Amino acid sequence: MFMKVYFSGSAFYRDDYLAIYKKIKLTLTGLSLTVLGNIVELSTSDYNNWTNDNRVSNYKQILKWVDQCDFAVIESSFPSTLHVGHEISLLLDKGKPVIGVYKNGHEPKMFMGIHDDRIRWVGYRNEADIEKILKEAVIEAKKNMDVRFNFFVSPKILNYLDYVAKNRMIPRAVFLRDLIEREMKKDKDFAEQ
Repeated sequence: MFMKVYFSGSAFYRDDYLAIYKKIKLTLTGLSLTVLGNIVELSTSDYNNWTNDNRVSNYKQILKWVDQCDFAVIESSFPSTLHVGHEISLLLDKGKPVIGVYKNGHEPKMFMGIHDDRIRWVGYRNEADIEKILKEAVIEAKKNMDVRFNFFVSPKILNYLDYVAKNRMIPRAVFLRDLIEREMKKDKDFAEQ
């Protein structure tokens, strides 16, 4: 089964970074990954000339890609662009591992403050570095992929999880993971394994 990776980057700087974007996509395809996303195919002028219907349709497609992907690679050299930051947030909210690649000297400083095991920041010097750093980062991302685990809860528990999500602004899955991780740290028998 082929794994699916969502790939994106700054649409505003897309024309300047097209060679990098193409190299990233080619490398991911060479790793037998199915690449989702349209950052390579659409030009900046395409984005700038879209109607509102085009924008809505593209956003809905991005949401589908985020749901479908196993993990993501985001070229993050220009993190102040609104859609790059939004996509990273969407991916992390969905529990998807993210590989944030950036050109050295263009570190996404604000995003590097995110403390989440599912995001990995990787710098590159030039186009020639990309293949090597991506191969290593993809191996690590695969290790951090979540496994879906469904279970039933009582209406009272569901009500509490909804309360936490609304009032603490924490997704239910994140809250439950945090509870389990705290218990794992306390469990001396488990720590010895």
